[in-house]
Amino acid sequence: MFNKIYEKLKNFIKKFGFIFIYILIFIVLTMNLPYYISAPGGLMDTKDKIENSDFKMSGSLNMAYVTEIHATIPTLIWAFFDPDWDVETEAETVTGSESVEDMEFRNKMMLEEASNTALKLAYDKSDIEYKMKNIKVYLTYIDDLANTNLEVGDQIIEADGHKISTKEDLYNYISTKKVGDKVNFKVIRDNEKQTKTATLIDVLGEPKVGALLSETFDLKSDHPVELEFKDSESGPSGGLMLTLTLYSYLNEIDLTHGHTIVGTGTIDEDGNVGEISGVKYKLIGAVDKGADIFLVPDGDNYKEAKKVKEEKGYKIDLVPVKTFDEALEYLENL
Repeated sequence: MFNKIYEKLKNFIKKFGFIFIYILIFIVLTMNLPYYISAPGGLMDTKDKIENSDFKMSGSLNMAYVTEIHATIPTLIWAFFDPDWDVETEAETVTGSESVEDMEFRNKMMLEEASNTALKLAYDKSDIEYKMKNIKVYLTYIDDLANTNLEVGDQIIEADGHKISTKEDLYNYISTKKVGDKVNFKVIRDNEKQTKTATLIDVLGEPKVGALLSETFDLKSDHPVELEFKDSESGPSGGLMLTLTLYSYLNEIDLTHGHTIVGTGTIDEDGNVGEISGVKYKLIGAVDKGADIFLVPDGDNYKEAKKVKEEKGYKIDLVPVKTFDEALEYLENL
């Protein structure tokens, strides 16, 4: 009897064994490992983010991005041999005890906030009137030292009965309190109003909740602009280039002069350009795509980019900028 079972099993393996081997190899090669890889990315023409835009440029204004890969065995092996690919553990990728989902939510909110700020600044610089509506304040990160039951994703609407319409409202109210004070918050979560609390902690000598906020809003104008991003896109680092593109679009000015211009850097409502992470990968990606000019936040980002440019012998023009006005003046004088 056992001989018959053995023969049947042997024949089955001979007939279908390659299928199981194929499945096993597929699982091994595609299984996600607890590592993330950062590598040079590509370019996104920021004009393509404006819906229904028929404005033409002789060149292009582009955001640079970093390619982020959830490591598999093949990509991990590739990263070992490619000096431009860097590996981090999953624990190094997220901050503190936050989850990957919380990190992704924060990056999505930062993209929305950055695009709104870029449009607002472009309106301001173009002397176009607008109204801000539907302002919402969301909690996007909670420090491990925070003493609170607030959660990432909470929309904050009140603090101790005081209406919170903007981030500044909350910052100003918290500044009137002392370390150790308890603050009662009213929030919206899952479309329901909830009450939560926080005991303020000492952060560099000041009372703080120990959290980060993002502010979203709608802009209404006689010159409406609709922006559209892919689900895979996130983060605030395209703020500078998006503002330049929106300004160019609103004023019908071709700032490119036929060049492929790439840049990175956050933007605030006063036009200040902020530093970002991953500038090395963005510069390498820009050069790989044939860019002529790379706008980069002045400071550590510029120093890092300059070092990479010199080490690799790149011919690209590297331009440090501190403000939107500096970047605009440079492009106008190309």
